[in-house]
Amino acid sequence: MYADVHVGTPVEGPFTYAVPEGMTVVPGMRVIVDFNRRRMTAFVVDVHARIPDFSPIKPIVECIDPEPVFNERLVDLARFTASHYVAEVGEVMALALPAGTSRGTRSRDNTSATQGGRAIELNEEQRVVRDAILEGTARGENAHLVFGVTGSGKTELYLELARLTIEAGRSVLVMVPEISLSSQIFRRIHDVFGGDLVLYHSRLTPNQRFDNWMRFFHGEARIAVGTRSAVFMPCPDLGLIVIDEEHDGSYKENSTPRYNARRLAFYRSRTENALLVMGSATPSVETLYSTERGVMRLHRLTARYGTAEQPEIDIVTVKARDGQDALSSRLRLATRRTIDAGGQAIFLLNRRGFAPVMICDECSQFVSCPQCSISLTLHNDNRLHCHYCGHLQGAPESCPACGAEALVSLGAGTQRAEEAVRAAFPDARLARMDLDSTRRKNAAADIIAAMEAREIDILLGTQMVAKGFDFHGVTLVGVLLADIGMSLPDYRATERVFSLLVQVAGRCGRGAEAGRVLVQTLNEEHRLFSFLRRHDYLGFYRYELSMRRELGYPPFTRIARLLVRGKDESQVEAAVQSLARELAGIIKRRQAAVQLLGPSMAPLYRIAGNYRSHILLKSREVDPLRAVVAEGKRAFASRGVYLEIDIDPYDML
Repeated sequence: MYADVHVGTPVEGPFTYAVPEGMTVVPGMRVIVDFNRRRMTAFVVDVHARIPDFSPIKPIVECIDPEPVFNERLVDLARFTASHYVAEVGEVMALALPAGTSRGTRSRDNTSATQGGRAIELNEEQRVVRDAILEGTARGENAHLVFGVTGSGKTELYLELARLTIEAGRSVLVMVPEISLSSQIFRRIHDVFGGDLVLYHSRLTPNQRFDNWMRFFHGEARIAVGTRSAVFMPCPDLGLIVIDEEHDGSYKENSTPRYNARRLAFYRSRTENALLVMGSATPSVETLYSTERGVMRLHRLTARYGTAEQPEIDIVTVKARDGQDALSSRLRLATRRTIDAGGQAIFLLNRRGFAPVMICDECSQFVSCPQCSISLTLHNDNRLHCHYCGHLQGAPESCPACGAEALVSLGAGTQRAEEAVRAAFPDARLARMDLDSTRRKNAAADIIAAMEAREIDILLGTQMVAKGFDFHGVTLVGVLLADIGMSLPDYRATERVFSLLVQVAGRCGRGAEAGRVLVQTLNEEHRLFSFLRRHDYLGFYRYELSMRRELGYPPFTRIARLLVRGKDESQVEAAVQSLARELAGIIKRRQAAVQLLGPSMAPLYRIAGNYRSHILLKSREVDPLRAVVAEGKRAFASRGVYLEIDIDPYDML
């Protein structure tokens, strides 16, 4: 007997190995093979008696699993992922499958076998949406978007749909963007369904992940709550996929293969006849546009759950020269009143704005690329670069918009924020929530518990604090500087900032007390803030969509990003120039409707000693784009230089 396997490397498979006498190997198992003189884990996709037309035929070294750990549906999903994102099937399977081997380990969060019993109570608006989803599903409409304001009770709706799915004998996959959020929503689901669910994320040990994978795979657990990689979890009969906070960039994988879990969930919903429900208070432009095209059905939740009201939003103008980590007098006063009244405050610190740009201190306009309408990035040579088309110019002495000689270099400058808050409120109980402060196991959960117990007065954090937390004591949200993220050289910059501001504003006023949001900005006249004041996300969406249509950005085009990196700057430059010439030739030869931009330096030109340059490809259709990229990938060969391929990139840095 022979086994066809894929190995977890960027080589095209499958490869055929002999099954040794006495060894039991079936599709869905992991085995150890000798591949290119290395012992590697491989994934068995077929076992047969066909004699290969080559020799010698190496034998399988060892069988890892006593039983299959994946099924044909996962193999199909891996093939789709590899095809769509120009990767290899083995790479996808290595990323998808958990590394552990032993069953019997239980994570701390799912030791309970008792059933929950909390009733699910829906208000009238939620019941209307539930019924519309069920009626649409009966007509074959499997994909739905729940566009609900912050605090409108989307989670309760998910729970009701999950209950109906489980009663029908099918399984449920609930996806969340952050590990910290997964533990909170896990508790809420556990209150209803008890121990019939598992967690799946990177903070679990390999054996815990493997055990939870197998419980869901065999149907022992009917609900899985997880982050991005949970989209690959197989089960006997998938009936519902929920993607909470669907707009979040965390659903996009940052290493090869760079898949988007939302797209894979959509594929699974079609191939496995499962209901797909995405939810957000700030749906991505692409997702909301797909409802207009009839790809998904849109449902609205317009009111907050219970008696809570939307918070009042005030815009506070500050000057760039004042320092971007400063607390305005209005924010200081509002914070003091909040703490004295026994309330809690959240301060948002957007660290994504580290790319230095030039802004006018008079008219608050950024210096932008004349061809791309993207902020130009200031480099150490005092020149401004466009990281889309490669446009290069010297730093102007006066503002191109108003002529004032008041240009200021604006970078992140946020390292002093925590010290500034401590100095302003020395008596306050301050906690910080970012990647650094939550590295310790259970650190995020401890901060969340402390916020829920009112043991923290001020929570200072990055985008993490804007996630879907439900803290009833928070009555004030302060945004230290809203403009930082808008200066990034990325067409999604404004959408990201607006979404972030709406999400963080939604963290306050969820209890009995009314909420207030103070947003500090350099440019109060920016169009974004007029929409924010009115809580008008649809108005912002229409404005942003018109800009995307005019400039030829998604959802009206598809983009591929090819990034070349390496330790030697000259090698990187030579390789990216060679790749650009090769791609130009492929486009011409194929007569492909694909536009080539660049090459240019990546906004973050050097990371961990690696120099980085990139090329962007744009097309109205994804198929010609993928074909050009795949051919360019096959032609690329350069020692010491690596090529990273990103179809539909979320981040251009």
